[in-house]
Amino acid sequence: MDKILIIDDDLDFIQVMTIKFHLDGYEVFSATSGWEGIKLAYEAHPDIILVDIMMPETDGFDTCQNLRRMTNTPILILTARSAESDVIRGLYQGADDFLSKPFSHEILEARIRALLRRARAPKQASAKADHYSDNVLRIDLESQYLVSLGKKKKLTPTERDILTILLNSNDRSATYQELSMRFWGRYDQSAKDSLAVHVTSLRKKIRTLCDDHEYIQNQWGVGYLFVPRKSLQPE
Repeated sequence: MDKILIIDDDLDFIQVMTIKFHLDGYEVFSATSGWEGIKLAYEAHPDIILVDIMMPETDGFDTCQNLRRMTNTPILILTARSAESDVIRGLYQGADDFLSKPFSHEILEARIRALLRRARAPKQASAKADHYSDNVLRIDLESQYLVSLGKKKKLTPTERDILTILLNSNDRSATYQELSMRFWGRYDQSAKDSLAVHVTSLRKKIRTLCDDHEYIQNQWGVGYLFVPRKSLQPE
């Protein structure tokens, strides 16, 4: 039985969601504050975490950031704030996907199933490449770190998975549709926007370590391509 943790200060929302998720066959845990949710995530080891952005004291952004430091569990942001800047900030803080309130339970359940499938896929698939190294940058997918000249950057699970696909794409582009379907189980505007945010965050982390080469390149109208540094050097 999959376990869902709901972190939201709206008790009525928690009660309704708990009933519906129980009927769907989930075990449900809930918290009404960010810190309570972080503590419960540590104790209950949920399979997926739903986090509301607008909470007093520790809001959803800080909650996501703290959760991501301790777990790779998929995080789905639930927000009544549909501003693009809020969504981008949430994804930067480590959330995997977002859903704007109000929403249907069917849509929410579909998003949850997609994130659970994605979380389990790396355990089932054997990637041919689990690392990359040149004379400046080292990517260790197993430990989820970028390393360069003694400096390190931690990857989020989504960033790690994007790099896994790109490193194993055999010098071809990973298409927007392929990546969107792989991570979110859909190919719509919100999935494409989420993908773009995660790739942008990943690029920024790489650039803070080495900014003289663009490892992840856009193939306009197609997708993204990982270009090793050595491929740009003459034989």
